[in-house]
Amino acid sequence: MTKLQEKIFELMKVFDRLCRDNALCYYMLGGTMLGAVRHKGFIPWDDDADFGLPRKDYERLLALPKEAFPQGFRLRHFSKEAGVPYAFARLEDENTTCIEARRSGSGYTGGVYIDIFPLDADSSIPVLRRWKEWRVKLIKKLLYAHIAEEGRVTNPLKRIVMKAAVRKTRQEALVVRLDAMVSAYGRKHGFGRRLLRGEARLSNYLGHWGRRESVPQGVFDGKGGQREYTVFDWRRGERIAAPSGGREYEFEGSRFFGAADSAAYLTALYGADYMTPPPEEEREGHPAAVVELSTPYRQESGESDAGKADRERKSPEE
Repeated sequence: MTKLQEKIFELMKVFDRLCRDNALCYYMLGGTMLGAVRHKGFIPWDDDADFGLPRKDYERLLALPKEAFPQGFRLRHFSKEAGVPYAFARLEDENTTCIEARRSGSGYTGGVYIDIFPLDADSSIPVLRRWKEWRVKLIKKLLYAHIAEEGRVTNPLKRIVMKAAVRKTRQEALVVRLDAMVSAYGRKHGFGRRLLRGEARLSNYLGHWGRRESVPQGVFDGKGGQREYTVFDWRRGERIAAPSGGREYEFEGSRFFGAADSAAYLTALYGADYMTPPPEEEREGHPAAVVELSTPYRQESGESDAGKADRERKSPEE
């Protein structure tokens, strides 16, 4: 492991213990799940970790008091403090500093982190999932206009559009809107929801892969009563059968929870050849403007009042 991966791994173990102690259901997502299956640990060139919790468990996690977290670790979310430019949560190491280059325009400073996403119910109708993905992408682009460093956008037309978006929208309102949008289907009740539901699904539209991350719930929890799932392989352009897998996976000598049907989940995201590493020129992580593994981010940002970051977030005006 690299020094950065060692810090992330420490965060993973803190998160796992926190979930087990509080009976919270979680799953490894994306490249973290792929690393567990293909490498039994980190993808060598990867530099982050992603986890997801079903919405009810996710909200229970957000409701945990500060005292539930070990000293030096902090859960950050827009509902807990102002200025968080994400619609998902992050567990951060307060004794480190990590500023992402692609989001350095937001003024947000934090520590080395793991991303924690809500897994929400989703429609079984493909056209509705496409429509949801399009709307989520639009809000993400508007939000990016607020948090991206201006110098990173070189296209003059894009800069004009982004400046217009910043004038017409508010960052906090966009974050709240995005969270409401991805959770809306799961919060519906009555005949309308039953009509559209079909097979139960869990989705992570806040993740990198959009509607590819909307899969039958049984793929995650293994309770679908099926030995095989049919998933769409986007590389082949066809539906294929993916066999079921396990529940707990080895990762750098420890064990973490992941999708019960790992093959179905990973095929939906990466295609049937997910066990084959990409060409070397495509092996890249997430560039950071600043990574200090021994400098607390409050010290790096000059923040002296420990309570400053905990100020109450005012409800954004819609």
